[in-house]
Amino acid sequence: MACAEIEQRLTSAGGQRHLNEISGLFELCEAEDLRDVASALQAIARVLVHHRRIAVEAAGSSQSEGKVGDELVAWLRKHGEAFHSLLLQLAGSGEPRAQACAIRLVMAAIRDEASEISASKGLRLDLGRLFGLHPPEKRMQDLLSELLLSERWSTPVADCLLNEFVKQFADVRHYVIGHIRSCAEQVGKSTVEALAEPDEASAKKRRRVLGPFADSARQRGRSHEEIFTRLLGLLREAPEPQAPAVPHGIGEEEEPIEDNILAATGRPAGHYRREYRRVFQEAWLKLLGLRVPLAHCSPLLQLLPSRVIPHISRPLMLSDFYLRAFHAGSLELSVLALSGLLLLLTTHGLGDPETLSASCGEFYAQLFSLLQPATFRLKRRARFQRLAAAALNSALLPSRFAAAFAKKCLRVAVACSEPGAIMWLISVAYGLIQRNHSHCSFLLSRPSEGAESATSITKDPFLSEAALSEAAVQVSECSAWEITLLLRHHLPAVATLAKLFEKPFFKPSSRKLDPELFLDQAPIKAYGQALKAADRQVSKWQQRGQRCPLAFKVEDDEEAMRVTGWAAALSTSQRRIGAGI
Repeated sequence: MACAEIEQRLTSAGGQRHLNEISGLFELCEAEDLRDVASALQAIARVLVHHRRIAVEAAGSSQSEGKVGDELVAWLRKHGEAFHSLLLQLAGSGEPRAQACAIRLVMAAIRDEASEISASKGLRLDLGRLFGLHPPEKRMQDLLSELLLSERWSTPVADCLLNEFVKQFADVRHYVIGHIRSCAEQVGKSTVEALAEPDEASAKKRRRVLGPFADSARQRGRSHEEIFTRLLGLLREAPEPQAPAVPHGIGEEEEPIEDNILAATGRPAGHYRREYRRVFQEAWLKLLGLRVPLAHCSPLLQLLPSRVIPHISRPLMLSDFYLRAFHAGSLELSVLALSGLLLLLTTHGLGDPETLSASCGEFYAQLFSLLQPATFRLKRRARFQRLAAAALNSALLPSRFAAAFAKKCLRVAVACSEPGAIMWLISVAYGLIQRNHSHCSFLLSRPSEGAESATSITKDPFLSEAALSEAAVQVSECSAWEITLLLRHHLPAVATLAKLFEKPFFKPSSRKLDPELFLDQAPIKAYGQALKAADRQVSKWQQRGQRCPLAFKVEDDEEAMRVTGWAAALSTSQRRIGAGI
């Protein structure tokens, strides 16, 4: 019998006489074609809604005195549970099209059930308890758990949930993000308890302690990395909380992006909008409290400053995550992590960096260790440079460390090859000496005390690999001889910038340098500036009647070409010999 025909018989005037025929619709749910399965499930949903409405109308009549037939109630409870069990089975199938279909059907069922409960408030009936209708929050939690624990995870399924429901409905957004928070919390507990495997006798206790999601994840063999990746995929694309608007007059309220409600439970959209900020914050904190897989550290460190930190009421709570990432072992991760800590320090006004965490007492020592040539060869270093400059410009930097930082910047500038990094380091060192001249002036003008003193200065005791505490002691016996080398740099822009140290620059009216101006000094730009400077110099010489001297002469050298040819031939022959080994 066709799906439409069975549905018509069940929803006709005498449909209660054919209630057992609903088994035919459940049999159609086992079809191989997803379209047939979806049609059968939609038909089952309409049949259940139809008969629940009949039962409620019968209960509301004066003859029934608020009572509903036990047989019809038992039938509705039994097949309602079977219907939702099929939807969850479809959601956990791992097939993207089937999972997307399950999401849409579950959301439609949630909307219908909520509408029925809302319409029956005038009656003395608890439809949820009577027909086994769970609250919308429970339905969405069960659906999301099945999606997260399915054998396969696909982006189209997450996009379906997010774009069609989470971003469109305030209540769905609240329930989904709230369940992500709960799942992350349970996974964190299961990680702690993973060392002690309980026996079968304590399975119930384990489920109660860890939570149903974490227990199901363990039983299905879902790893910590899989769960973290799926939770992050949903939370990363979730809408950001709306910033509370400042009212400009009476009756003016904040304008939300989406205030639609899927399941009418009596709560206004404003309730979900106000609660969403708290749920969003707690979900991120619970997720970042887990053991973050190394592959996700770098994307997270770049995502947090723009998408998460603005919505965290206490950004200090993220400091532990940044510290774990700093000690992960990768230089790039260390730079990104310290950039985040610098952001917490400078932008969010957290006060002394030692308050960030018990293990962050040597905040500036960690910054000092990252000032090395390898750091300035990284592609993503602009944010680190901006925040490092802000931290070194902050009043929180102890003055006794200023000379060590200035010396380290000049030492790294000598070892760097990129013009932008060199000029940025020079400008930072210039600013440190200028602001802390009472602690740094000895670097520029150390008095000579005879031959022995001069000999001791020629051997610089400052070690680039030294920690900040050791460098602060070593620098007291040093001078900034690196400036002399930078004055002879092959790039005119670097040499010109280094000349600023030759003039007095400690007065308040002295020139100030902004390190931000040198972040975009790529080699191509520096080369173009050098050509322009050379053209200006040539024009000045021409105006004076002077000739432009040639720096070099290009010509072929037969002997040099012959040596080069021999070297190429020997290299080729050696490769041929090695190929046969």
